[in-house]
Formats: sequence, C-alpha cells, structure tokens
Amino acid sequence: MVDYHVHSYLCRHGEGEIEQYIESAIARGLTEIGFAEHIPIPDLDDPTGRMPIESWDIYVRDVLDAQRRYRDITVRFGIEADYLPAHMAWIAEFLAAYPFDYVIGSVHFVNDWDFSNPAFRHRLDEAGVDALYIAYYRLIAEAAATGLYDIIGHLDLPKKLCVQPTIDLSDPIGHALEAIRQHDLALDVNTSGLRKEAGEIYPNGGILRRAFLSGIPIALGSDAHKPAEVAARFAEAITLVKTIGYAQCCVYDDRRRSLIEL
Repeated sequence: MVDYHVHSYLCRHGEGEIEQYIESAIARGLTEIGFAEHIPIPDLDDPTGRMPIESWDIYVRDVLDAQRRYRDITVRFGIEADYLPAHMAWIAEFLAAYPFDYVIGSVHFVNDWDFSNPAFRHRLDEAGVDALYIAYYRLIAEAAATGLYDIIGHLDLPKKLCVQPTIDLSDPIGHALEAIRQHDLALDVNTSGLRKEAGEIYPNGGILRRAFLSGIPIALGSDAHKPAEVAARFAEAITLVKTIGYAQCCVYDDRRRSLIEL
C-alpha cells in the first residue's frame, strides 16, 4: 500500500516532521510514502497555505536524506503544485529544477480567490456556486493540458464548501476528465474529504466511475497534515475503487509511472 499525498509542518498548516510521517507509514505497513508539499511561490505568500521559499531547502534536504536512510520503506520526493495562470512561467521553471518523483497538480484558486481556504468563504456569495464549479473544472482541464503534472489532486474540491451546484455539470466534468485522459494523467483518490467537511472521498464515486470507463488511472493519497493521518481511511477508498473496477494504482519514480495491485 502507498500514500502519495502527504504534507508536514513545513506547509504552515500541518504538524510533524518528515521522519514522523515515515514512521507512521511503516507502522501502518505501507511500502511507499510520497511527500507532496505545497509549492512555494514568492509572489503569492500564504501564511496558512504553503511554505515560504526560505523553507524549501529544508524540505528537499529532509526528504532526500530520508530516501537514503530508510531501507524498509520507499520514500518518494513529490510536490503539490497549484495551477495558477498568472504564475505558470515561474512554476514551470521551478518544477524543472528538482528531481521530483511525481508532481500533483491542484486547483485551489479561481482568479485571486483561494476558495479552499475557510477564511475566504464569504467570497462565495459574490462569485456564485455554479460559477465556481464551472470555473474550477475549466481550470482543471487547462492544468492537465500544461504537461507539467503527473496527477490531478483532489478533483471536485469545491464540495469542501458544502454547497452543491444547481446546474448539470456533466459537460464541464467530462471536458476535465477528457483532458486528463488525453494527457495521460492519474487521479488522486484523496481520503481527506472523509475526515473533513465534504464527508466523502475526492473525487466522488460518480466521477471515479467516469474516470474508470475512460481508462484514467488512480493514485492513493491521504492528504495527511498530521502523522496520524497517513493512509487514513484507505480501506474505504480501496473498497470503493475496487467496486468501481480498479484493480491497480499508480506509483512513480523519477516521473515514470508504473502500476501495482491494490
């Protein structure tokens, strides 16, 4: 079993050292753990959402050191990189500069609104629920088309706001999934929704069924921000994806994907 979506205290909204997450993974019988810290963006400082650029070297040092020291578990060096149209030149250059095993592409922002941050929930009133969902899936399709990512993170994230659209989103979701398929990306089956407001896995079962029928592979992630959350509620996630038809999940090494049995 593997967990490819793990953060640490370095993101400024998590707890625990890299080593503590690895020890938690070993205790849970994982064969691999992948760290995917939020990308630092100097022109978009976020005291609660991402590490400052000054902490980046600490993250690289700690993960690469753990890769050398641990022999009973494989440690992967990843990153969760936002899709932010105004910052993509800098993001592309940053991603090319490091030996990542994989890159998770996520959409947290619509224009300058971090809709995933509860502190800015009030902006939903001016944006509108339907408009948020439509813009979100459009940005996911754009992110997939950049060629910068390996995995699309927590698809259907707007449900974190506990609001549902009043319109049929079959077409926007379909366009996003088609972009993901065309560019050969995997979907992050992310169990954090089970622990938080959404009350279900990201993405939901209906989207996962469409993804399976389209031949889109999956990667498992807890989105852990505490050591105790590593592989949290994976049994439920694996049961769900197996019921849908998935028998394998993705693992990565130096941006090369392979599949292992669930």
